[in-house]
Amino acid sequence: MDLASVKLKILVIGGGRMGNAFIEGLSHSAENQIHVVEPNSSVKAKLKIDFDVTVSNYDDPEKQMGEIIPLCEYVLLCVKPQVFNKIKKTLKNFLSDNQIVISIMAGISTDNLCEGLGIKNVIRVMPNTPGQIGKGISVWYKKNKIDFKFEEGINNILSALGEFEEVYEEEIIDKATAISGSGPGYIFYFMESMLKSCKEIGIDENLSKKLIIKTFLGSAELAKFSEKDFEELKKEVTSPNGTTEAGLKTMTENNLGNA
Repeated sequence: MDLASVKLKILVIGGGRMGNAFIEGLSHSAENQIHVVEPNSSVKAKLKIDFDVTVSNYDDPEKQMGEIIPLCEYVLLCVKPQVFNKIKKTLKNFLSDNQIVISIMAGISTDNLCEGLGIKNVIRVMPNTPGQIGKGISVWYKKNKIDFKFEEGINNILSALGEFEEVYEEEIIDKATAISGSGPGYIFYFMESMLKSCKEIGIDENLSKKLIIKTFLGSAELAKFSEKDFEELKKEVTSPNGTTEAGLKTMTENNLGNA
């Protein structure tokens, strides 16, 4: 089945960074009917203009949910856990087991989601920020078995952010949070540190950024297509008594690998 041909009625609750990423990715298919609940009126208006989504005329998010939830098959919770705790009673009033709820919230289990929302099944997803440009990797877990047609819809939705993998133990979602979920932050920290070093040794900022970005992109591609593991690839760069060896030694001495 061509995922792009699947007609979906989708509600995205929360128009922040990841909600926006889902909306933008899903908007590439004219078949998707995208609805949005967003408390910030200016953000809501911009999403409507930018992506031609359906929004409520109400400013109150509870009234927005009451109006839109019954219209949708898939409900994406793209909010922070503290926001969810404020709106879960309202969600519970309007959700049914005929809808698929997809949560990207870290730290809230499917058991807690089902209990809080009064439903029997929920999908939990851990995306990452490269999903904003369709280059993300997501892992997802379903609490209970779902119909094939809904699995096709979930694949369609997750493909809006990039690649995805289903896992069959929920604890892997929590573990993946520290790797793929938080990983971009670690990488950007490392890139930031490299940029500072470039400035200290007098390399132009534009050239520095290009060198750093291309180094990360090229290394990732090399790792992707090489049959060698990460350790072997690292050794290929590391000449005895060279600058790479000295840098790696400093990282080891500062316990970077165990951070």
